Amino acid sequence: MRFLPHQHLRRQRDFQVVRQKGRRINCGVFLFQILVRMEKDAGIPGPRLGVITSRRVGHAVFRNRLRRQMREIFRHHQRKLGSAVDLVLVMRSSAVGVPFGQLEARFLKAVDQVGLRGNTCL
Repeated sequence: MRFLPHQHLRRQRDFQVVRQKGRRINCGVFLFQILVRMEKDAGIPGPRLGVITSRRVGHAVFRNRLRRQMREIFRHHQRKLGSAVDLVLVMRSSAVGVPFGQLEARFLKAVDQVGLRGNTCL
């Protein structure tokens, strides 16, 4: 599956809602924040992802590489999240040297902790 434009979290308000009302899981090198969308948002198809990388993470090259890696992990495993989910990943500076496989393992562990496994509600 591709990572489609409607799967991006873009508006600041969407990020704020996930950060305020969502569930948080500390994955060490990133913070996994997830929120199951309400019925009124049923017009939004599929799960959506937003990745936050501040300048503390490092130079633009490192920040962009982390964003690409996390989008790729999301793209491969989006079916495990369910269809009505908003996800925000806050990257930390310690994520810069972490191999792709470890990032993926931490992501999957967080998905298992949330307990979604393809369901639309927690």
